[in-house]
Amino acid sequence: MAEVLVLGGGVAGISAAWHARQAGREAVIFEAKERYGGLLDHFYRSGFRFDNAVHFAFSKNEPFSALLAKADLITHRPEPYNYEQGRWLKHPVQNNLYPLPVEEKVEAIRSFIERPERGEDPDYRRWLYEQFGEVIAERYPVRYTEKYWTVPAERLSTVWIGNRLYRPSLEEVLFGAMTDRTPLTYYLPELFYPRRGGFRAILDPLIDDLDLRTGKEAVLIDPARGFVECRDGTREYYEHLVSSVPLPEAAAMVEGAPGQVKEAAGSLWATSIALVSLGLKVPRAGDHLWFYIYDSDMLPARVHAPYRKSPDNVPEGCSSLQFETYFSRHRPLPLSEEALIEHVVGAAEKMGLLTAADVAVSDCRILPYGNVVFEKGMTAKRRLVLDFLKEQGILPVGRFGEWDYLWTDQSFLSGKKVENLPGML
Repeated sequence: MAEVLVLGGGVAGISAAWHARQAGREAVIFEAKERYGGLLDHFYRSGFRFDNAVHFAFSKNEPFSALLAKADLITHRPEPYNYEQGRWLKHPVQNNLYPLPVEEKVEAIRSFIERPERGEDPDYRRWLYEQFGEVIAERYPVRYTEKYWTVPAERLSTVWIGNRLYRPSLEEVLFGAMTDRTPLTYYLPELFYPRRGGFRAILDPLIDDLDLRTGKEAVLIDPARGFVECRDGTREYYEHLVSSVPLPEAAAMVEGAPGQVKEAAGSLWATSIALVSLGLKVPRAGDHLWFYIYDSDMLPARVHAPYRKSPDNVPEGCSSLQFETYFSRHRPLPLSEEALIEHVVGAAEKMGLLTAADVAVSDCRILPYGNVVFEKGMTAKRRLVLDFLKEQGILPVGRFGEWDYLWTDQSFLSGKKVENLPGML
């Protein structure tokens, strides 16, 4: 019997097992795949290393900061850009309108000044109007919402926003319309990335002392008898159960879950990512560490440059780019993986990032879970499912276990909740 059984070997699951060990308890991690890391993991193509989507390290909590202190990190200044119709605008767009034609800047500023008053409990589209005015909202975040969240902005609530979108003053909007010498207003002053080993390397200091079992996919949870059954037919009994499995899947696995809980769990949904990775036989591709694409005729929403994160990610004299295209049950992926690679290369050529002849290797893969979608009414259904799991003695952790918009440091802190289990301290 495992004192603490953890389902999932991503950052939250590893954190939970490690913190359980720190509390003097035996912990076992079951990871369905053959490698640990989850979204923090990486893959190789002919000497090029690619992470599972864009990742940087930063921390606003002490436990994760202590973990980062053990790593050899490269420090990056966050200076993202935005691409729109042949123009490159600094991020965030709302206070960096300088590259636009004068007439368009005037229209945007007038709309910002005349933005509507704040109402009670607005949907996301209304909230964007209140913050930036209709012109800026519709041209940038509303359009980007369709690409990133895959649904119209009015279908989303605002509970997830936090400090993710910068709200400029009129003075900042005016200044950014007159000059490109604007100050950094990104919500983080610096970002970190491992010098070697890809993003997953930040977890390496925790792994050696953990009982991590790969290829163990849980298919059934029986809280009454206290065991988890795996696809290979084995059972593991437990004293405490921690799950970083996506919340809808975890609820579906629980023996005897009532219909109301199953219905609520089934209504929860997330975006998926079609990740196109290009290894390039040129030393430089584009000018930016990462950027966002607003053009609707280009499927990718976000692009980043692994070679800029660390030279260790590419062979000497080479570079690399990764393109994220989001899709969901509400907006399916319109192209095959092969066709998507061709589309991405064409878009990259149009943006002046590369030529088709520069491409040494290409890869397209599907990440089933990208971002939890905060559709209006979602949080009440999530609460119903989370309360049910709690009643069954199951502790959900992590971005998809808690079904929340958590960054890496927050997911690590989520795993620390294992210390609050009965009898743990």
